[in-house]
Amino acid sequence: MVHPNLIGHRRRDAFINTELILAEFLTPSTMPDSATPPAVTPAAPARTRGYYQQVQLDDIALAEVVLAAGRSNAADLVEQDIDASYLDSLAAAAVEARKRATETGQAKEVSEDSTETTSVSAKALYTALQKIQSSAKQKHKMLAEDGDPTTNFPTDGYLIGVRLNANRSALLQSSNTLIARIKADDLPGFKTPQKITAVEALLTAYKDDKSDQAGAIKEKELARLDRDDLLHVLNTRRSAVQHAADAIWPWSDEAHRPIRKTFGLPLTRPMGM
Repeated sequence: MVHPNLIGHRRRDAFINTELILAEFLTPSTMPDSATPPAVTPAAPARTRGYYQQVQLDDIALAEVVLAAGRSNAADLVEQDIDASYLDSLAAAAVEARKRATETGQAKEVSEDSTETTSVSAKALYTALQKIQSSAKQKHKMLAEDGDPTTNFPTDGYLIGVRLNANRSALLQSSNTLIARIKADDLPGFKTPQKITAVEALLTAYKDDKSDQAGAIKEKELARLDRDDLLHVLNTRRSAVQHAADAIWPWSDEAHRPIRKTFGLPLTRPMGM
């Protein structure tokens, strides 16, 4: 006869074995630690390189600083063959580079007639046109002072807020428009035929000046360059101006330190290549 306690132990063992068997079939088997595949780290999203990187933006900023210093000391730079034309070429490269830096990353083609007029004759004419606009605004304010709308002087037709020198054709058209207005209106500062003739003479001088057209062609050539080639042109022209300044105001004279600083030159040694 089997002892009752022994029967209980056998039933308990059978129950445990049954649980183990069921667990083996119902629970997914696990691999040994050595065979567990390593966790996959999600790849970081690829960084999209900006059209200009920071170092290239710094190059543009430096070129603009050197250009400003060159303009301020143009007479001294002439002896090193850095004339107004060369400074204009640096300005053109800086303008094109800055324009691309502020766009969406796509360089845009420009036509020969799409660049801002920068010649001496263009600046003189542009200044005269701005004086006409200022005189029109002055008359408007003076006649509006009494609050009587019947005596007011409207500035319509004086191209207020319009970019007069966006390109050559725009400057020519703006000139014709404003000269016609000062002939018809009695503006302060333009009440005599001589004053009007003087503006017309500036317009004639600009029509005879082809330098802006040549400059526009050069800027079109710059617009066709890719980013790296454009930066190469910009840095080459900028460094040429700096080397000229380095020769005129050598580092060995401490009195030259302020002007060397404006050109971005080292204060205690010559400029390297």
